[in-house]
Amino acid sequence: QLCLLLLALSGGLGAPGRSTRSTLDYSGPRVAPRACVCLFASMESLKWLWVLLAARVAAEAPKLTYFNVAGRAELARLYAAVGNLTIVDSTDTSGYKTKTPSGYVPVIAHAGLFPSCAFEYGCLQESLAIERYVRDIAPGYLALSPQQRAVDDMFAQIKEDILQGVEDRGAIRPPAAINATFAQYLRVLELFVPESGFVHGRTFPTGADLAVLVALRAGFPFAQALEAAHFDVATRYPKVDALAARTAAAPTVAAYLSKSKTFYARHSSGSVL
Repeated sequence: QLCLLLLALSGGLGAPGRSTRSTLDYSGPRVAPRACVCLFASMESLKWLWVLLAARVAAEAPKLTYFNVAGRAELARLYAAVGNLTIVDSTDTSGYKTKTPSGYVPVIAHAGLFPSCAFEYGCLQESLAIERYVRDIAPGYLALSPQQRAVDDMFAQIKEDILQGVEDRGAIRPPAAINATFAQYLRVLELFVPESGFVHGRTFPTGADLAVLVALRAGFPFAQALEAAHFDVATRYPKVDALAARTAAAPTVAAYLSKSKTFYARHSSGSVL
């Protein structure tokens, strides 16, 4: 699998009759299949994988555009921070209704994404698609298996379902709706989160852990909704609450949270999501 990934990054793997240039138009050294077999003869060769990936993304950092709150972009921001991917995190959304294909944010721009995109803020939209893209090009998450990525995506979707259940056009919903939403989804998460450590048993948090952190601790709309409804997560769903605390304490996450201007940001009124 690593060999195939290296070939794909270097442009040495392609479908019959189609260009073998990578999606991001990587123009670095090519690696032949036979050389790849020799290259992966030792673990030392893994360094080449990182070199090629770094060359692929370093030419132009992805630019994420979203409001200066957590909302639908915070998980993508965390993926970049924890996954060691440099991004441009822009909260300048002026004129976004005409500078994005669908007239909303988040949106991400990066070399190779929609080469003919004519919109200033980029053309890749939908928060879940943006989260997956950032994760999939982040060096720190290359080793995740398809199964682990699927679980991370499930937790991310639950986070999105919670958001829709507690916020309405920039306003926090009534307490009854908030209570019903968190009870419905935290009950499910409580079944799957571990008593200790992270969801996939790794030494660092992945998307599942980060999604729980966002859903319980991020300012708007999540933490604001919990406070408005007086919803006691620690008492009702202790495993989920403990996972959020462990995730926040992870070194890379803690470093991000200490300087983030969006994670804890609050919002009073008006549409921002």
